Amino acid sequence: MNVTNRLVTFCLVVFVTCFAAGQTYTVTDIGVLPGDSSSLAYYVNSSGQVTGCSDNSTSQSTLCQGGLPSDTYLWTSSAGIQNLGTLAGDNSSVGFDINDAGEIVGFSTDTVTNVTHGFRWTLGGGMTDLGTLTGSSGYSVADAITSKGVIAGESSTSSGDVDAVVWTLRGDTYQINDEGHLPGAPYTYPYDINEKLQIVGVAYSNAAGTTYRGFLLSKATGWKNLGTLAGGQNSFADWINDSGVIVGMSTTAQFPNGVAVYWDASAKIHSLGTLPGGTQSYAGGVNDLGQIVGESIVPGGILHACIWQKGGLQDLNNLIPPNSGWVLNHASAINQAGQISGFGTINGATHGFLLTP
Repeated sequence: MNVTNRLVTFCLVVFVTCFAAGQTYTVTDIGVLPGDSSSLAYYVNSSGQVTGCSDNSTSQSTLCQGGLPSDTYLWTSSAGIQNLGTLAGDNSSVGFDINDAGEIVGFSTDTVTNVTHGFRWTLGGGMTDLGTLTGSSGYSVADAITSKGVIAGESSTSSGDVDAVVWTLRGDTYQINDEGHLPGAPYTYPYDINEKLQIVGVAYSNAAGTTYRGFLLSKATGWKNLGTLAGGQNSFADWINDSGVIVGMSTTAQFPNGVAVYWDASAKIHSLGTLPGGTQSYAGGVNDLGQIVGESIVPGGILHACIWQKGGLQDLNNLIPPNSGWVLNHASAINQAGQISGFGTINGATHGFLLTP
């Protein structure tokens, strides 16, 4: 398993409190870095700052996945898109998360050697290598960061497994801590950590990645297999809010490729369905108000970004100005103000976007 699994994840929408009836959004094009053609927007913080990646891919299935060098960016409304570069000696990087202090985490890699290290970026200190576990083959990824700077991610081990790790500050230096893996699943990939230091992600029981379960890791409960919907084989946990609501996906007999789900604070799983006629969906981002975003495949096989509001699931493409030129494919995160980051197509190219209610 590798970081590609983090990048090709499909995501949708879910349960939640509502926006006002008739809610619509303006669309801001994040754009691309100079010389690039495509971008993704992964996360938006409470200030509306966005991080993601930009490269020259011509397909969403290859964008920022290591085939072509990519660069992490920081986007702000005042300065636009800014290239944050890579770690020294590398030629590619991706930013996954940005906290309210403007700290960004992700990974930096050499696409020739495939050595990949998690990083933390700050305005004052630039990009810092977070390293790997002792004996690692040279693989780690930093996936999420709390407001206090605690970072969750994964690292390969001396045995060839992939363990969950947490980086914490000791003085001015980050120390990596091995959290192990879900029992019976030696390839474990955290995707989010909340302010209570609860971690969620996906754990694979085989290297082929054909059998996997969403998990919750916390000091109170230890490792918890989140299970699946009735009759399902696999599940995936992508995000957790500070109330303990988790969003992700589970397979079922009806949806062998997965349907969006949420786990409530007691870890009970609930199906969220798809857009009308949809064959697959995935729940990706949830804020502390319970507003959830992601995507669903609609008839014709196209991905549409969605939001679950009071009254049901809505296609975000129906909530932006008509004739905007956009097809919103994926909604990746939603902040407390209801701003949504994601990516779609505009003028034939894939660009990151920011929706503002």
